[in-house]
Amino acid sequence: MYRLAGVLFILAGCIGWGNGKIGQERDRIRHLRLLMQILDRMQSEIAYGKHTLPEICLLLTTIKEESYSACFRRIYERSTEGDGTGIPQIWKEEFLDCLGKLPLQEEERETVLALPDHLCFREGERQADSIGQAGAFLAERCRRAEGTYENRSKMIRSVSILTGLLLAILLL
Repeated sequence: MYRLAGVLFILAGCIGWGNGKIGQERDRIRHLRLLMQILDRMQSEIAYGKHTLPEICLLLTTIKEESYSACFRRIYERSTEGDGTGIPQIWKEEFLDCLGKLPLQEEERETVLALPDHLCFREGERQADSIGQAGAFLAERCRRAEGTYENRSKMIRSVSILTGLLLAILLL
């Protein structure tokens, strides 16, 4: 009786671990979509609205995702304080904290963290183009992740069940 309960607990734990990994991949896709929308809005605000980065951060505080909204609010507040800290440094500090908790890959994080470094152009069109390039990179990563999501989720689920069975057999 205890062995059967142990086997069931092992299987449940491994299946739960697999479902957690699948959930992380789903969250990664969701955050990539959000970041694409944010970059698209930033690009249009620079190209058509002729706004500066602090002004855009103030506009982006209305995003429904609280972690991004709070991050943009902190960037705006820190950039208007006038303590001499530059926007690229503030951006990196705040987004490092914000993105550190998300299931994004390192290249995706670096793309967002390095964004203000590419905004040193005087012309708004070139700034918008550099944001567009970052958005295109994230769109490609999102497209790939969406394309492989079904197969990866099936594989993760299968591996987690097989791992649970293997552990159950070994511990019997």
